[in-house]
Amino acid sequence: MGPDSVTRAIKRISARAGVPIASTGHCMRIGLASVAWRNGRDGIASADQGGWACRSRSMLGYMQNR
Repeated sequence: MGPDSVTRAIKRISARAGVPIASTGHCMRIGLASVAWRNGRDGIASADQGGWACRSRSMLGYMQNR
């Protein structure tokens, strides 16, 4: 897999489904961090799963309360 494999797959699937979005792999990371946080998941486990360093400050920017 290359660094842009997820982005290309999301765009291809979205186009096939007729969904007009400009999505990237970061959308998946935002979803992972946000949903895990809302469901009370451990931040260290989320960081590990999302590829962030343990106790990463940048991961906090991905968490959205929506």
